[in-house]
Amino acid sequence: MSKDGQQTHAPEGAAKPDGILQIDNWSSWHDEYANEDSELNARKRAVQAQVAAIATQCPPGPVTVVSICGGQGREVIGALENHPRRADVRGRIVELDEKNAAFARAWAKKAGLDKLEVVTGDASLSTAYAGLPPVDVVVISGVVGHLCHPERVQLITFLHQIVRTGGYAVNTFYRGREGESQHLRDAFCAHQFEEESFETLAGKFQFTIARNRYLGQPKPFEPGVKVFDFGSAREARAQAKS
Repeated sequence: MSKDGQQTHAPEGAAKPDGILQIDNWSSWHDEYANEDSELNARKRAVQAQVAAIATQCPPGPVTVVSICGGQGREVIGALENHPRRADVRGRIVELDEKNAAFARAWAKKAGLDKLEVVTGDASLSTAYAGLPPVDVVVISGVVGHLCHPERVQLITFLHQIVRTGGYAVNTFYRGREGESQHLRDAFCAHQFEEESFETLAGKFQFTIARNRYLGQPKPFEPGVKVFDFGSAREARAQAKS
C-alpha cells in the first residue's frame, strides 16, 4: 500500500518484485533495511555516514537534526546511537505511520537520544516542524522520488525556514529517469544549497546520496503551509500517459 492508501502489487503471474518495490504497508516495508544484500540497506549506510560526519564537524553545543518522513529512524538513530556527540543530539523525526513512529521512539529511548523527539504526524505540513531551533542537518531519504519536480523545488525552498546558515541537507534520489537527478541537484544549488558531496550507489536503482550546505539566511517560519504532496510524481506520470 502506498502512503496515500493505494495498493501496489505486481501483476498476477509476474515475477516477485524487488523488496524495495513491494509496498504492502510502510511498516513491513522497512524490513528490507535489514537485508544486507539490499540496495536499501546500502542507501541507509551511506546516509548514516553523512549524518555521522556532519554531527562530528558541528561546533560544540547542541546538534539539531530533523528527518522528514523519517520512517523507523534507521538513518538518523542508526547513525547517532553510538556517536561521540550523542549527548548533544536534539531534534525531531516526523513520520506518519504509527508503527514506524513507535519503533523509532522506542529505539531513540533505548539509545539514550532523549532529546530526539519522534512525532507521529504529516511531514508534508510545515506545522510538523514548529518550535525547532535552526537545524544543523535535515535528512530527506526516500522522499523526493515520490514528488513531482515543482514540489521538490517547493520542499527545498521550505528548508530555508528550518536550516541554519551553514547547516546541511542530506537527500537521496536515484538515476532511474533521464535528467531528473541532475535537475534535482541543480535545484538545490539554485536555492543556495551548495553541493559538497554526491555519490551514486551500485545496483539496479542506482540510489544517489547528496550532501548540500545552506549558504543563505534562515527565513521566517510559516505554520500551516502544505510543503509537498507525497505521491505527486506518480500522479504526474499517470497524467503524462493519459
